[in-house]
Amino acid sequence: MMRPSFLATLRPKIRSTRWSLLLCASLLPFALSSCNSEKETAASRQAAASQLVMGEQMLTLKSASGRVEIDRNPLQVRFFNAQNALVLKQASSPAGPLQPGLVLDQPAGGNLIPDQLLHAPFSFLLGASVSPQLRATPWVGNYITQALVGVQFHGTQVTAAKAIPRGVELTIATNDPTGRVITARIVEDEASSFAVSVSVTPSAGVAFIADSFVLKADESFHGFGGRHNAVNQRGKSLTNFIQAQNVGAGPAAPVADPLSGSGNSFMFPSGEDSAYYISTAFASTGGYGFFLDSTKPSRYNLGAANPNAWQVNTLGAEMTYLVIPGSLPSIVKSLSSIQGRHRVPDPADLGPTLSRAVRVLSAEADTAETYEAKIRDDLKRIDADKLPIKGYVFEGWEILPRETSREIIQTLHKRGIRAYLYIRNYVGIDPANTERQETFVEAITNRYVTTDRLGLPYLFGTPFGGLGAAIDFTNPEAVKWWQGRIREMVLDLSADGFMQDFGEHIALDMHFHDGSTGETMHNHYPTLFHKTTREVLDEVEKKTGRKVFFWTRAGYSGRKGSSAYESANFPGDETSDWSRASGIASLTTDMLSRSATGSYGFNTDIGGYFDYHVGAADAELFTRWSFWAALSPVFRVHNSSSNGVRMPWFYGDQTLAHWRKAADLHLAAAPLIMRLWKEAQETGIPPTRGLWFHYPDDARARSEDQQWMLGPDVIVAPVVTQGAVTRKVYLPKGCWQHVETSREFKGPADVTVPAPLNSLPYFFKCGTKPF
Repeated sequence: MMRPSFLATLRPKIRSTRWSLLLCASLLPFALSSCNSEKETAASRQAAASQLVMGEQMLTLKSASGRVEIDRNPLQVRFFNAQNALVLKQASSPAGPLQPGLVLDQPAGGNLIPDQLLHAPFSFLLGASVSPQLRATPWVGNYITQALVGVQFHGTQVTAAKAIPRGVELTIATNDPTGRVITARIVEDEASSFAVSVSVTPSAGVAFIADSFVLKADESFHGFGGRHNAVNQRGKSLTNFIQAQNVGAGPAAPVADPLSGSGNSFMFPSGEDSAYYISTAFASTGGYGFFLDSTKPSRYNLGAANPNAWQVNTLGAEMTYLVIPGSLPSIVKSLSSIQGRHRVPDPADLGPTLSRAVRVLSAEADTAETYEAKIRDDLKRIDADKLPIKGYVFEGWEILPRETSREIIQTLHKRGIRAYLYIRNYVGIDPANTERQETFVEAITNRYVTTDRLGLPYLFGTPFGGLGAAIDFTNPEAVKWWQGRIREMVLDLSADGFMQDFGEHIALDMHFHDGSTGETMHNHYPTLFHKTTREVLDEVEKKTGRKVFFWTRAGYSGRKGSSAYESANFPGDETSDWSRASGIASLTTDMLSRSATGSYGFNTDIGGYFDYHVGAADAELFTRWSFWAALSPVFRVHNSSSNGVRMPWFYGDQTLAHWRKAADLHLAAAPLIMRLWKEAQETGIPPTRGLWFHYPDDARARSEDQQWMLGPDVIVAPVVTQGAVTRKVYLPKGCWQHVETSREFKGPADVTVPAPLNSLPYFFKCGTKPF
């Protein structure tokens, strides 16, 4: 449901006016604070129970987790933890009379023009916003560019304050010569947080509203969802807008990467920070967590425009954010409890799993007959080689007769293998072979899809070259229809789960049954999509006692965001190459960035998937990817729709033996992964963590993006460089044992260990044996 606007929740009370207040109103602005203190006397007494103290110059709101101090004039808001340490304060750089502002997403993912932002309390941009989107190709719904340009103003002083339940409401003057004012509410909120809600009046012409904060010398920022560009986002500018199918330049990288200004992190078409799965939450090593409570397009500028300050801004004239003072464990617990945590799976869902994708867009595209034959061959090979398979996905189940799909699932179950299917958020007429054409006709005919402004079905070009329409999950009839499709998979056919694909292709000018548009639904849509599915699965699980596992691609945060409903995520269509941008070297950064805030069920496609411009994975890449996945949460092969799936036996007996060794390592670690996953349901601390989590005072640990920790006692350092035979590893303080050689090392130190093709470098904390 759509939330009421912040302005609609304000209910000003008309109060009688005394002679003394009339006198105050006639005084000069510098005397306003003392006048207001008289006005607020009754309110101060009322606020005593909520620990609000109103002084002449400063207001203070206290809670068990810390306090907020608000200076009236000049305006500044500061946050303290329970130990009285300052953790966050507003930046203060007053604007000139015509302070220009510019935010630009450059076409083709460039990063050469910096944002021009005012870093001052509660600032806003009066100007224009332009956001053209693509309507076809694999990048449906992505920005072609976004530009926001205008003049910036900011809050200057508190002119009135009154107590409200759990906090205080402020009226704030601005330096806007037309007289705009800001209303701010600061209250105690969930998960040991303080919520700050601000709005500008009048709102007409306000392109975005922002708040800015002082950047500490050693502060680093971790989270933000499935970003590829960095584990520590300090110095970066991030767009919070779901973007599909962003890939590295492949063969064009030597030219494209330097021209973009992003180096080897460059992704086309939307830039190095673009992501399928976005969180607006992050943990700071400065002693606080931060969560932007908005599904509108928004941004973080984390010292890119100003090395001494960072900013959050969101489209429109209203914004709400939460600040959580505390230690890193408490912050991660709070952020994940707000957004939601991935459900604990059945142990078999961790893998090893094989996925039989449907081959499309090639001369050897699958038909129902060729696809079924491949499934039968897979089953024969699993039996013949006695492979330790726990799960099997056949995406093209919809093109097979229902009796055939049912019989395949029964065959898998007889072997003790979990059976997974495939479903997507849109209906389409295209060669993907994951859906029947009758489904498209049914959805269009019954108006289960989003519409344009005229009420006609909103059609777009699908990534597979056909026509598609997004299912409208705000339409109760569409929800019933969708949930009937889910019941068919898990009840009628007895599937154990499925990939729930896509969710990014929402245009800003789409219209929904509940009256909303794509402006707020583009980011919120995947959450609604996954919630709709979870509702029926909760019903099925309660009735049958089964666990159903589904993994997703698109997602977003919220007060119960996507991670509250999913079992796991896959990182989108990774490219089948070694690249830092979107290949194997992007995986660790992606996994650690999303796991920090509740989305820790990471589920990579071993071998990559998107290979149109880079070619299919060779044996070396496939093997290294298998070992990369061995000590990650889920171990699943799923690669290439254009060049055909590469199963472990495709490359010959030696590669099969390497894959089996990686699978066995995963099975050995699975009890640890399951224990950590169960603990994460209670604590929010993910199974896989950046080194920064346990070593926040270590500058190297804070930025290490090719290693991770599996629990507190294991460091994993996969090989992601083609042709490598050794691995340089950073070990933080303490004693660490290289498991393969039993050598012990004392950190902090850089060490080099052997890394033959059939191995994964990993370390146990000395004296422990986690698995």
